[in-house]
This record gives sequence, C-alpha cells and structure tokens, in this order.
Amino acid sequence: MTRRWLFADQLGPHFDVGRGGVLLVESRRALARRPFHRQKLHLVLSALRHRAAELGDSAVLLRTDTYTEALRGLGEPVRVHEPTSYAAERLVRRLLASGMVESVDPTPGYSLPRADFARWVGSRRQVRMEDFYRFQRQRLDLLVEGDRPVGGRWSFDEDNREPPPKGVERLDVPPPYRPREDDIDAEVRDDLDRWTREGLLSPVGADGPRVFAVTRREALAALERFVTHRLGAFGPHEDAMLRGDWAMAHSLLSVPLNLGLLDPVEVVDRAAQAYRDGDAPLASVEGFVRQVIGWREYVWHLYWHFGPTYRRRNALRRGRRCRSGSTGSTPTRSTPRA
Repeated sequence: MTRRWLFADQLGPHFDVGRGGVLLVESRRALARRPFHRQKLHLVLSALRHRAAELGDSAVLLRTDTYTEALRGLGEPVRVHEPTSYAAERLVRRLLASGMVESVDPTPGYSLPRADFARWVGSRRQVRMEDFYRFQRQRLDLLVEGDRPVGGRWSFDEDNREPPPKGVERLDVPPPYRPREDDIDAEVRDDLDRWTREGLLSPVGADGPRVFAVTRREALAALERFVTHRLGAFGPHEDAMLRGDWAMAHSLLSVPLNLGLLDPVEVVDRAAQAYRDGDAPLASVEGFVRQVIGWREYVWHLYWHFGPTYRRRNALRRGRRCRSGSTGSTPTRSTPRA
C-alpha cells in the first residue's frame, strides 16, 4: 500500500499507480535550475496538473521548493520508478538511504530495461545502433517473419531520404492532431507569468497555444491521427525540412512519449498494424519504428552505458571553443525525428 512517487516523465497508465495512490511534485528549484523554454515549462506543469486532476483523491500534488521538502511534508515513504537522468538518480539514492524512498523499480518508459541492455552489450567491442535495432525488432517480434525482416530488408533509409517536392511551401498532408487548451492550461500560463515577474523563473521564448499532447486521451488521439492520416507520408521526407512547414508529416509524439503518456511498444505496434492492414507503406512504417524503438532507446541506453563522465571526454583532443562558451568536447543528445 506504499504510495508511488511519479516524476513528470512517468505520467501514463503503464507506470504502476497501485492501491497506495500517487505523489506528484512541482519543484520550484527544479523549474528554475536553468532558463528553460516557456513551452517546455508549460508542457511539464500542464501534464502534471492534468494527471493529478485525472487521478482525483488517489493523487497528492505538492508544490514545494525542493523534492526533499515535498517528501518530508508527505510524511510517509514512497516507491519510485528508475529516474531518467543522473541528477534525479543521485537524488533518489540519497532519499533511499534516508528512508524517504522505500524501493526503486525498473522504468517501463522504455521497452528494454537498463539491466537487459547491459546484458545485450556484454563483451561487444562496438555498440552499434543497427545491431541494437535488429535485436529490438526480433525481440519484440516487430515487422519480422521468423529471423528475417518483412520485405527482405532491415532498413528502408534509402527510400526515406527524398528531398521536399520542388516549389512547395508545405507538404500536401492532413494537419496533425491539435489539443484544445483548458482551465488548467490557463492556470499554468498565469503562474508562469507571475513567477517570471517575481524573478523566480527566467524562461526563454514564448508559449502560444499548446500544440502537443499532455494527457493520455490527447496522446492516444495524436497517435491515431498520425497513423491514420500522416504515417504514409512520413517516410519519404523524414530527413527533409521545409522553411514554411515545421511539422511536415512527423508524428509530434516525442513529447507525449517523453512525458510517459504513451508506451513505446504500443506506438510501434499501432504503426505495424497499419502496415499489416494495408493502410501504410512498409518504408514509412519501418522508418518510424526505427525512430521509436531504435534511435530513441539506443541514445537513452548509451546515456547510462557510457556514464556521467562521458560528456567531459575529448577523444579528438579538440580545444577550440564553441560560440556557447563550451570547449566543443561535449556531445549533443539526439532526439527522435518522430
């Protein structure tokens, strides 16, 4: 009956709630630790508050300066899923040692647990994304027939590298799903305005009407809209960009995936079903599947595999400073194009 503490990237039904209820926390210090874009702050706060509203009496939403302060105020130990950053993991370890966290369970936010990835790496000298992707396809029985890929090829990248059509400003595809803002979004925007005036936050950019899903219902609607109306056009131009068309035929599912509103396996299963039903071409489906259970998970696992010192490595011994003021040795973290 121990309450489950859910982080803001653990908001979907596949993250165990249990009979003990849920703790959700808005940490002012976490929100202010760097100048985040206002759109990101809005998405995180709106998702947390919507989840609390959905869960009703089984959820406790605390707005405190720090996470530790929230747990002390709760006055009872909690369970957690593995966090997705080193900073959060260090915090959880401290709270576990103090007794405020009772247990840490593997995260269901990715299809492959961290321990299983370590076993897959084993004694490999090279940890190649293509090898990992094939392993994922076979493990999940996804677009395969026995040991062979459907269509005879593991990759349709060559078919998915077309430039945009000449002379067009936008792709001729139906528009993506658009959520409707509600009173919670209005409250979030008012809070961000007030906190910025008071100097508690220093966000950059502006957040206009919300364009990404922040609830499970919205996320499922966005997934269905993409698979039904846009997936077929995703593949050919997935690496292309148009100045006047920021979304093109992309799914816009990275946000709900990273908020934990969608299970990555249900996402790729839905895309694969569209291929089996004859509703989407194999090249587009394979390209999308590669992004979700290939690149997205590969990059996340490498983050843990190489350890927290990886960002300070400089194997090429570069010394020229970047415009941002860094040494040029810090690798960027990729995000899926889906």
